[in-house]
Amino acid sequence: MSFMIIRLLQNFDSFTLAEDAQPPSTRPPAHWKESHGTRKAIEKFYPKVNLTMYANGGLWVRAHEE
Repeated sequence: MSFMIIRLLQNFDSFTLAEDAQPPSTRPPAHWKESHGTRKAIEKFYPKVNLTMYANGGLWVRAHEE
């Protein structure tokens, strides 16, 4: 499975975060932008923690190829 994922990713030149595809309820809280000196001020997705860390609502990206 990991080989297939690597081969798939090699077909694209770049990836960008698709912020417009994220459900509004999974975006970082608005008050995070006011946090100074922490990563919260620049986060564009909401990391969550359970047994492992994951992106709340998934990590929506767009793949671009030349």
